[in-house]
Amino acid sequence: MEIVIPITGFGRQGGYRVLSNLANEWIRLGHTVRFLSPRESDDPYFPTTAETIWLDREGKRVPAHERRTHSGRLRLWNALRSLVGGLQRYAENADVVMANQSLTAWPVLLARLNARKYYYVQAYEPEYYGFLPGLHMRILQALSYGSYMLPLKQIVNAPVYIGYKIIRAHASVLPSIDFALFYPKQKHDKQHTPLIVGCIGRAEVYKGTKYVYDAYHILLQRGISVELKVAFGNAADGLDSNIHIVVPQNDQELGDYYRSLDILVAPGTVQLGAAHYPVMEAMACGVTVVTTGYLPANSHNSWIVPVHDAGAIADAITEIMDNPEEQMYRVAQGVKDIQPFTWSVAAVSMLHEFNN
Repeated sequence: MEIVIPITGFGRQGGYRVLSNLANEWIRLGHTVRFLSPRESDDPYFPTTAETIWLDREGKRVPAHERRTHSGRLRLWNALRSLVGGLQRYAENADVVMANQSLTAWPVLLARLNARKYYYVQAYEPEYYGFLPGLHMRILQALSYGSYMLPLKQIVNAPVYIGYKIIRAHASVLPSIDFALFYPKQKHDKQHTPLIVGCIGRAEVYKGTKYVYDAYHILLQRGISVELKVAFGNAADGLDSNIHIVVPQNDQELGDYYRSLDILVAPGTVQLGAAHYPVMEAMACGVTVVTTGYLPANSHNSWIVPVHDAGAIADAITEIMDNPEEQMYRVAQGVKDIQPFTWSVAAVSMLHEFNN
């Protein structure tokens, strides 16, 4: 089977990890996979064995060594034109073309192809664009909203998105974990100080990072010794000697970061029940998880707290410190619950949907 995946450019978000790993598994199973990307993109952050065809603004192939001749921010309409032209030139023999983000759904629709057209929905994007100001964001919000009405066969990355708002998916294929990189720490230290709490630092308000900072200060007020390690955070946030900004350069270092923690807090405020990499990765690394409720967290393998509630986060951390046996039980349950999330299963599941 030949599978073509158009993207507007490679990034460091978890969705690109999904694409790279699915592509790698499909190639291992004997299929052909190609990415189509405007030449302005950076190199893939998540390694892939798939071929990447770099495109100019007319959708023609550009040699890799020339692709940044006109580097800079790629305008939306140029990106869409580039992908439409690229699909018509380099996906003419494809069996499957898979849109994977709302802006790629439109080129997949517009390209005249015999391939089966799918749309792998990894989030309800209009909600995210709605938090951002400006006319450009309103255009992106409208385009993402309209993408769910296109005649593409939809597959989502978590059951919560089946029937979510205007999404019309018929099946879900869960993202997965590379257990060679995300594996449990060798031992669990007994109670020690300071307690090491971590989170993924994101500026977007719906990621809820501010509530972790607020919870940290509440814990200090309670006399609890805490060290806060923020991955990918803003260095300007490290105003306290016990707040440390950590910037992993790859997934190996990201796994090491999780294993350095006692507790990982995932405090997002929207689309609860969706698959969430920090939760999955921390569980796989044998780290205690406090979250507002992202898959696969539940009350048996983590601590679930309300959204927008720093006090509840601080209370959960205090409870964890006071109940080491319960903490050990939930960590062990989390390591067990994450085991079915393998890339080989995800890749085969997606192929099954392609052949349905």
